[in-house]
Amino acid sequence: MNSEVEILAPAGSFEAAVAAFEGGADAVYLGLSDFSARKAARNFSREEFLSLKTLAVREGKKIFAALNTVIKEDEIESALDTARFLYDAGVDAVILQDIGFASILKKLFPDLALHASTQMALHTVEGVKFLKTQGFSRVVLSREVPFDLIAKIKKEVPDMELEVFVHGALCYSFSGLCLASGMVLGRSGNRGMCAQLCRSYYETEEGKKGYFFSCNDLEYKDFVQQLKFAGVDSFKIEGRMKSPEYVFHTSALYRAMLERSDYFDALKNSRICFARKATTAYLRNFSGNNLICGGYPGHRGVKTGVCEKKLKDRFFIKTKYSLGIHDGLLFFRNNDETKPFNCSIEEISSASGKNLKIVGDSSRVYVKTGELPEVGDEIYLVSSRSLERKKVNYASFPQWKKAVELEVSLAGNRIRIKSGGFSYESEEITVEKSENQNGFKDKFAEILKNSADSFYFSDKATFDKNCENVFVVPSILKKIRTDFYEKYTAFCDAAFEEKKRIVLDSFSVPESGNVPEIFRERALMNPDTDIPFFMPDDSETSLKTVGGFLTVPLLPLMKESEKYLNKINDIISENSDKKILVGLSNLGQLNFALEHLKDENIFFFIDFSLYIANRFSYSFFKNLLGEKLLFGCSWIEEKEDVLQLSPEIITVSGFNPPLFVSAGCFERSNGFKKCAECGGKRSERILTNCGRVFKVVSRNCITFMFLEHFDCRGFCASSE
Repeated sequence: MNSEVEILAPAGSFEAAVAAFEGGADAVYLGLSDFSARKAARNFSREEFLSLKTLAVREGKKIFAALNTVIKEDEIESALDTARFLYDAGVDAVILQDIGFASILKKLFPDLALHASTQMALHTVEGVKFLKTQGFSRVVLSREVPFDLIAKIKKEVPDMELEVFVHGALCYSFSGLCLASGMVLGRSGNRGMCAQLCRSYYETEEGKKGYFFSCNDLEYKDFVQQLKFAGVDSFKIEGRMKSPEYVFHTSALYRAMLERSDYFDALKNSRICFARKATTAYLRNFSGNNLICGGYPGHRGVKTGVCEKKLKDRFFIKTKYSLGIHDGLLFFRNNDETKPFNCSIEEISSASGKNLKIVGDSSRVYVKTGELPEVGDEIYLVSSRSLERKKVNYASFPQWKKAVELEVSLAGNRIRIKSGGFSYESEEITVEKSENQNGFKDKFAEILKNSADSFYFSDKATFDKNCENVFVVPSILKKIRTDFYEKYTAFCDAAFEEKKRIVLDSFSVPESGNVPEIFRERALMNPDTDIPFFMPDDSETSLKTVGGFLTVPLLPLMKESEKYLNKINDIISENSDKKILVGLSNLGQLNFALEHLKDENIFFFIDFSLYIANRFSYSFFKNLLGEKLLFGCSWIEEKEDVLQLSPEIITVSGFNPPLFVSAGCFERSNGFKKCAECGGKRSERILTNCGRVFKVVSRNCITFMFLEHFDCRGFCASSE
C-alpha cells in the first residue's frame, strides 16, 4: 500500500491549474497547443507553462504534459521541439500514446519520465510489464480495468506507478480503440479532435430512440481507500475541457476523501459545476455496470427541489440548496428526459412577495425563469454564480528559468565563462584594481543570476583567484551577460540539433521487402464473422489461410488475457506444421510475441489498432521482432503517401474497421437483453443517426460498431 496517493487534476487552462493546486491536487496534467488529446481545450502557451512551473516549484507541486496523440511522420520534428521545451522547462513527466515517439524521447532525454497514456489501451499485466522494459515509469490504466486486476498488476509489477481515473467522463469505446470520429467525420479522437459520436442520438430498427452509447460519469469517491490499499499511485480526475471551478471543487472532493474529512460541500459544488449521473462503471465488473445514461447525456448538476405550484411567470419551490439571481437551472418537462430545458433565474421572491437576490438552503421561494416547469417536475441546479472564481493572469507569476552552473575566470582583460562543454570569452574590457576582494565576484554573480530575457540563469557561479580585488563597470558586465546567454543558447540549440539528427538517423526501416499484395486486403484475414479479430470463443476452423499463412489476428481488448493468450499458444502448438501469421493489436501482446521469436513457423504483423503513423513506430516494432515481423498496417484513419517509407508499411483496403470496441455489452447496458438470455452469444442491431446507418455487434460481452453506409445529411451529435 502506498503511504501517499497523488491527486492528479486536469488543467485545460492556466486558471484551471491554479484552481487545482488550491483545491488540494498534488499535480496537474495539461497540454500545449499541439499533440494533445484535448485539442479543443484552451491549453497552454509556453509562457503560461513557465509561469505555472514557477508556481508549482513554489508550492511543491508537479506538472505532467500530454503529448498523447498519434504523431504523423512530417510532425516528428515539431513534436520533438515541443518535447525539448518541456524537458528544458522542468516538466515532471510527459504522457505519450505513440510508441515510436516514446522510443525517440528515451534516446534524446534518458532522464525524462515517460507516462503511458490511457490511449495506449493498457489493461493487462503483460502490457504493463512490457512498458516497464521500455523505460516507462507510469501507466495510465484504461478506465475499464477492474479493481481486482488493478491489484494484480501492482502486485506483479510493483515498481511501475499506476494511475487510475477516479472521476469524470467515461468513453463508450475502449480508450485508444475508437475510430468513430476520425473514420466518419475526419476528426480523429487519436488526434485530439473527437466529435463525440458516442454522445449522439440513435434509433433502432424497432423505433426505439436514445443516447445508447452515452456513458454516465465515473465517480470513485467511495472507493479511494480500497484503491489506495491496492497500490494505486495516482488518482486521476478527467476534465481538461472543464471549468476552473469544477477542477477546484473536484480536487477538494478527493482530497477530503483521502483525508477522511467532510466532503459534502465539495461533492455538491463539483456536481453543480459539472455532473452527469454517477457510475462505478467497470470497477467491480470488466463488462461494466450502470454504464449508459440513455435518456439525457448532458450536465444535470444537483437536484435542488420540485416545482410545487406555478403562477403565470414563476414557480414555487422549496430549494435544498442556495439559489441566486442568474444561477442556472435544468428541468425535464413532465420529468421526461428527452425534453430538457435549461434556464437562468431572473427573479427570486419570498412567499410574501419580497424580492431577493440570494436565498439559503431549505428556502421556500418563487422563482422566475424564461421557461416554466410543470408541477411535479424535478429542478436541478446546474450553475451557481457563488462558485465563480476570480480571474488569474499568468503574467503575474514570474517565468521559470533553467539554472546553469558557471565557471568564471579573468585572462588579462577578458572575461571567460565556462558551462559544461561551452566556453565563452568576452572582448577586451577595462579591468581596474579594487581593495574589495569579492566586489567583482558578488556583482557579476548577481548580474548572471538576473539574466533578463534569457531562458537560462546562473544559480551557482565559481570564480578563480584572478577575479579577486578587481572592478569592472556594471554596464559592461551586463553586456557580457547578454552576449554570453545569447551564445550559450545558440550552442545548446546546435548541440540539440546534432544529437537529434544522430538519434533520428539511428532509426531504420527496411527499404525493400516482399509483402504479398494479398495482405493489403485486411478483410481476407478476418475470422468467419465480420469482427476482424480472433475472439475467445472462436474455433480454430474460423481462421483464414492467407498467402500460405494461417492468420490469427489478435483481439486488442483481452478481458482474460492469460487465458486468451494460452488459447493462441494451443493453436500454435497444434499447427506446428503450418506457417502461422499472428496479428498484434495491443502492446500487451508484445511479450507474447517475444516468447515465440525462436519458433521457425511463427511470424507477425502489426494490426491497424497499433496506429503506425510514422517510420519510428514501425522501426520500434521491427527492432523488437526482427525478421519475424513481416509487415505493419499503417494508421487507418489517414492513408498518406508519406507512410510509404518502407514496403513493409502497408495501407489496407477492402476493409470496414470497427468504429468502437467496447468492454461493455450494448444489449445489457441498454436493457435490450439480459445476460441470462445471451450467454455471450452474438447479437446484432442496426442503428441510424443523422442519415448514417450502423451495425452494432455484441459478443462475449464485447461490443463492436461498424459503419454500414452514410448519406451525408450532416452531423447532429449532442453538444456534450
